[in-house]
Amino acid sequence: MNGKAPMRGEERPVRASDWLVRLLDAPGDTGLQRRFDAWLAADPDHRRDWEEIVQTYALMGQVLPVPARSPARSAAVHGLRPRRRIRMAAAGLALAAGIALAVLPGWLPGHLADQSTGTAETRQIALADGSRMDLAPHSAVDIIIDATGRRIHLIQGRAYFDVAPDPARPFVVSAGRATVTVHGTGFEVAETRQGVSVAVRHGRVEVTGGPEPRLLGAGDRLIVAADGHLAQDGLRPDEVAAWTEGQLIVRDRPVARVVDALRPYAPEMILLTDDSLARQPLTGIYDLRRPRAALDAIAAAQGARVIEITPWILLLSKKI
Repeated sequence: MNGKAPMRGEERPVRASDWLVRLLDAPGDTGLQRRFDAWLAADPDHRRDWEEIVQTYALMGQVLPVPARSPARSAAVHGLRPRRRIRMAAAGLALAAGIALAVLPGWLPGHLADQSTGTAETRQIALADGSRMDLAPHSAVDIIIDATGRRIHLIQGRAYFDVAPDPARPFVVSAGRATVTVHGTGFEVAETRQGVSVAVRHGRVEVTGGPEPRLLGAGDRLIVAADGHLAQDGLRPDEVAAWTEGQLIVRDRPVARVVDALRPYAPEMILLTDDSLARQPLTGIYDLRRPRAALDAIAAAQGARVIEITPWILLLSKKI
């Protein structure tokens, strides 16, 4: 070591807020982007801190994280080329309008859960009773399996269960106000914006949480809303939990719901702020292992486009 202290401009940011300032200030700096990627991957806490600070700035209505009263900053902003000023303004507007919706579903109480997953992470877990549980990305569960019973609480996300038969110990999954009881079957439970979704691949399950219990069979899907309202439809049994095979299969679903399903697989934050585009119906099969390609395909199907605000923030928007 030569004992020479690094210049301030060369110092590596150590806090999420520092990274946000640097990244917005130099969106084209590929070296900075690589250093940020390394920092983000080094510790799960870094990603949580990053998501929290971005949402904080969004809720505060900040377009730029450095106070405008700074003469140097003000001069730098006004000296930007028009295209760059537009990109920075677009970034601020997108943050303020949609970042909370993009980030909040990804926040996990993982430190409180028995099992949890991060972005693009799926996990298959062998349970003590011989059952199997698959966790989708951004999911968390608590597990209690003992001589008296088998209970799973889905805290967030979605999970698929292939349940080992045991007539003496029903297998019970709770999520929101819904409770699913089975003895031996294959089914998915998911927390969605519409409520708790229960879909059956094989066997039969009983769902409570609405005005009356519902018995579901293979190919049945039930949504239990927060107010207890029930909505039932059907799908092909082999399409239940298609994410376990890396597929997102949608039939006549609003774009907003498809983007919601894609977000946990994407390293970028995906924003959708156009209500008319969000409501458009969509049908297709998308590869969850290639989320950016899937988002591009969704955009192409709707005559829309994907705007890269930064390498970590994507905006799905109508073409102008």
